[in-house]
Amino acid sequence: MSIVSSPQRGSELKGLLRRDHTLRGGVLIGIDGYIVEIQARAVQVLRNRMAWASATSITGMPRGAMREALSRIVGAFAKFDVPEPQVEILINLAPADLPKEGTWLDLPLAIIMLQAAGMLPDLPEEREGEYVLMGELGIHGEIRRVPGALSLAYVAETGQKLIVPSHNKLECALILAKPGHEGCAVFPAETLDEVVRYFQGKSKLSNALKEKVRFEDVIPRAIDLGRVKGQEKAKKAAMISAAGGHNLLLIGPPGEGKSLLASAIPGLLPNLSNAEKVELTRIYSACGELERDGVAVTRRPFRSIHHTASKQSLIGGGSGVARPGEITLSHLGVLFVDEIAEFSRPTLEALRQPMESGEICISRVRATIRYPCRFTLVAAMNPCPCGFYGSDQCRCKDREVKQYQQKLSGPILDRIDLQVELERLSIEERFADTESDVSPRVRQVVQRARDRQVYRNGKEIPFNAAIPGGHVREYCQFSPSGWGHYKRSIEKNNISTRSMDRLGKVARTVADLRDSDHIEPEDVDEAATYVIGGILRDAF
Repeated sequence: MSIVSSPQRGSELKGLLRRDHTLRGGVLIGIDGYIVEIQARAVQVLRNRMAWASATSITGMPRGAMREALSRIVGAFAKFDVPEPQVEILINLAPADLPKEGTWLDLPLAIIMLQAAGMLPDLPEEREGEYVLMGELGIHGEIRRVPGALSLAYVAETGQKLIVPSHNKLECALILAKPGHEGCAVFPAETLDEVVRYFQGKSKLSNALKEKVRFEDVIPRAIDLGRVKGQEKAKKAAMISAAGGHNLLLIGPPGEGKSLLASAIPGLLPNLSNAEKVELTRIYSACGELERDGVAVTRRPFRSIHHTASKQSLIGGGSGVARPGEITLSHLGVLFVDEIAEFSRPTLEALRQPMESGEICISRVRATIRYPCRFTLVAAMNPCPCGFYGSDQCRCKDREVKQYQQKLSGPILDRIDLQVELERLSIEERFADTESDVSPRVRQVVQRARDRQVYRNGKEIPFNAAIPGGHVREYCQFSPSGWGHYKRSIEKNNISTRSMDRLGKVARTVADLRDSDHIEPEDVDEAATYVIGGILRDAF
């Protein structure tokens, strides 16, 4: 039995030509949602009924995407015995220059086609902007989950009603975390006939925003720092990295804890704010990283990439609208680059601009997209090709060691504030017991240091690593003895201006971890062991 009936008399059909129909839908471009105004009208009465695909013309949509959308809609109509129309239908999607490839518009297109054909009531003009519909239609009439639903819901206006796939309802409920969505409703639907009956006034849809929602985190919990045996200097470097947002390079032989230590760092970072959780969930939803409804990003991301990763997978790209890469998925978290010396030079060089600006701009013919990527880079490498430089096991020649270390360009190293060497663990350290609940204690200290930085620098500079170059004296308060020691250290070691800034920033973080308002000589000395010391300094 059909869920709708169509006009029979000629006068009724001619009356359809005078009706205007408007609905709101949405499309995703990158990680941002955009509202699309869908206009439709019947433009001609047909002598005989015609197939939906032949009777419907859509402007403002790519031909391939239009054909696929119509095919899915026709399949769903066949499931519910929807009769063929007896009018020719013209649909316009505005703005026309907005890319509309995807499946988000299937549901609103199906509803407005039924309205234009006289099979659904026309909404009063004052209510046409009341609804935003999204969802992919399956040929069996089901409304399927779509990626980026939160970003589409995010651009809804106060008081609007969102009709969404049932498997996106919990995700869309996160709009309550953003001001401006007061009075909004999220109506989940599983099948096309549920939405048709709702617009017919025959049934109601429940508001998911009235339910209490509990989210499961899509990001696994970081390992505890107490599981890392020995390596006390490297642990302190990890703490400084977390407190000041400093990029970190771990150098050491294989199997001595570099990867384990890196994976613990997200657990040392301050907890995410509600706004940051929503921002990250939007990114992961748009990238298809949320496998099901009811999961969200509530912990700091940790993304580990292999040296075979392409430049495109790292920074984002692809044909059409460029997709986000790993640097965006690690936004507000940690990007772990293992065996960094094995990466191709062009791939590593592509990190330079994002590390400076905290965003990546990708230009394509159809669109220029900006993605956020304010991450902490944690890199790891062996000191030489065999990994055992400085021990009796090393068989590398000096020339080979230098060539290996020079795979990292000077500009990349200048953007890594901290370098630390991991030592071979002693027998006692290898068999020592691990500790528990170390990360929460360290995170409290890190949080206090971050709070000091925000209070001192303002929200525009949320951590010391973000202090602009050339402004160290302005933001880093030295005691008289600390300032003199800082200048002497620069002169003694003959370091570059950029390294001079790095030394000041790291010393500021060391002082913040001590809850000190001023940088003292001992803070400069500790910072220098990570900024100036290290085997890579002599490689350039």
